[in-house]
Amino acid sequence: MSELRVPTVALAAEVLCGDGRSILGRIFLPAAASTHPGPMRAEEWANDPATFFPFLPDDSASPVLLNKREVLVVSVPADADEPSELESTSVVEQRAIVECGGRTIEGSIHNDLREGQGRVLDYMNRPEPFLSLRDGKRRHLIQKRRISRVVEVD
Repeated sequence: MSELRVPTVALAAEVLCGDGRSILGRIFLPAAASTHPGPMRAEEWANDPATFFPFLPDDSASPVLLNKREVLVVSVPADADEPSELESTSVVEQRAIVECGGRTIEGSIHNDLREGQGRVLDYMNRPEPFLSLRDGKRRHLIQKRRISRVVEVD
């Protein structure tokens, strides 16, 4: 029986699980996004409604299925999520420190300033389950349900 498969692009990632394990490997993003040219961005992938995702650990030949609800943070290269010039015109960078599962991550939230939602508080209360925080050359996708504290940095 033949399987239907969605073409994907492998992306290096580190997954920090709720039980404290940190796993290096690859996530798989759809090769075509529905809202822009090119592959789906990591932030879009994280906020997709699918509960489980395949992850290929660096030390394994076989992928495992991980539950997004049990993931604290997925860290990927920052350039994997760069918006186009047109999309970035109304984006404001806001610095924040995020505490999650005993970890502290400092970085930038790129807020697209939806009408009446320019504060970090507004961004955090959006329905998407993952927060995207850029820290230099890394982008951290942090599960909002697991965040204990956010501090805005000037």
